Amino acid sequence: MDREGEHGARLAALRSLLERRGDAAALLTTRRNFAWLTAGGTAHVLLSSDTSIAGILVTRDDAVVITQNIESARLAEEELAGLGLEVVSVPWWEPGAIEVAAIRRLPAGDRPLNDADLEAELSRSRSVLSALDQERMASLGRTARVAMEGTLTTVRPGMTEDDVATELLARLTGVRAPVVLAAADARIARYRHPLPGGTPIDRRVMLVLVAERWGLHVALTRIRELEPPDPDLARRIEAVAAVQAAMHAATRPGATLGDVVAVARSAYAEAGFPDEWQDHHQGGSIGYQARERIALPGDTTVIEPGMAFAWNPSIAGAKAEDTILIADGVARTVTAE
Repeated sequence: MDREGEHGARLAALRSLLERRGDAAALLTTRRNFAWLTAGGTAHVLLSSDTSIAGILVTRDDAVVITQNIESARLAEEELAGLGLEVVSVPWWEPGAIEVAAIRRLPAGDRPLNDADLEAELSRSRSVLSALDQERMASLGRTARVAMEGTLTTVRPGMTEDDVATELLARLTGVRAPVVLAAADARIARYRHPLPGGTPIDRRVMLVLVAERWGLHVALTRIRELEPPDPDLARRIEAVAAVQAAMHAATRPGATLGDVVAVARSAYAEAGFPDEWQDHHQGGSIGYQARERIALPGDTTVIEPGMAFAWNPSIAGAKAEDTILIADGVARTVTAE
């Protein structure tokens, strides 16, 4: 299905949801839901904000994009072309103008549902990726992997974490990076979420990336060893790889996220590190958010074909992370060759 068809199918699904709930309209204003409903449209300027610059008002027989006047031309011409969506402008200087305009288009006394009202249902819809989503995620995964691996080939002793992060960002043409982490040497073992800084690299460096395009995300972590690891570190690296392999094998349709966490905990224990899973979340489903859901022990969320996951097991000094896609009942890694 092409993008226009995907948009139509998602619009129909949203209207069906409204009908089941007995509600007349919804106004979606988050980046994730804008991207999902428009099958890849981008409606944000500030990368750190989850709020889009537009709202999509959906009723049972209409759909319209409402945005500030300074954004309407770009959205209509570059993000929504071919989708048949009317774009309505409101003054940028009027607080709450998007919401006010949406309410004015409804019968007197009606108010639209918002993203939070529908999040439980929309999260599930976003998490099961269409064929178009899967193709895009595979393309994004290749782009992220090539940028990451190319960056790590440039690493030399004396470079800083900031140098490496900058090199990575320069290689991500056409791709946004909501998360870039980097750690040199001792910081790899000390911090699970190391923001890059001026620490110089001596023997090793870890680089973490979440890349985004079309509203979709992939995540991966790589470590470049400039010297052979000592026996204890080598043991940790091997253990993390074993945990990751066990988690990937357990990620199959019909299993739950809690099942995968249980397998991970057993794998940590078998490798001789029974408590390390407590020091960092283990990842979860990924898609129109960097994590649609972070998996917890006992999580009853059922894995379905079309879902994607980024598991990130770690033991102090070692970490593994790739993005996998469940297609035809098999886990395919989109951030590896």
